[in-house]
Amino acid sequence: MKILSVRIDDDLDQKLSFLMARLKKKDKSSYIRQLLEKSLTEEIFEVLCKQVGEKNTSAWKAAEIAGVSLRKMMEELRKRNVSGYDEQAIKEDIEYAVN
Repeated sequence: MKILSVRIDDDLDQKLSFLMARLKKKDKSSYIRQLLEKSLTEEIFEVLCKQVGEKNTSAWKAAEIAGVSLRKMMEELRKRNVSGYDEQAIKEDIEYAVN
C-alpha cells in the first residue's frame, strides 16, 4: 500500500466530519479510501462511457478496462444514455471475445 498525503480545507474537513458522525465512521483514513474508491470508479465509468459513445473503444473493451462484466458496462452506458453501441461495435466485441 502506498502513502498519499492530502491537505484539505476547513470546509471539506467539516463535510467529512459531518458524514463520519452521521454514518458512525471511526477511522478517517479508511473512510477516505472508501470515498476515493467510489469516486474513482465513477470517474472511470464516465471516461469509458464517453469513449464508447465516441466509438473510440468497444463496450467489451471498456468493461475489461473497468474490471466489470459486459452486462454491468451496458448498464452504465444505458444509465448515461450512451447509444454508441452499433452493429460495428457488436462485431468488434465478438471478434475481441473470440480472440
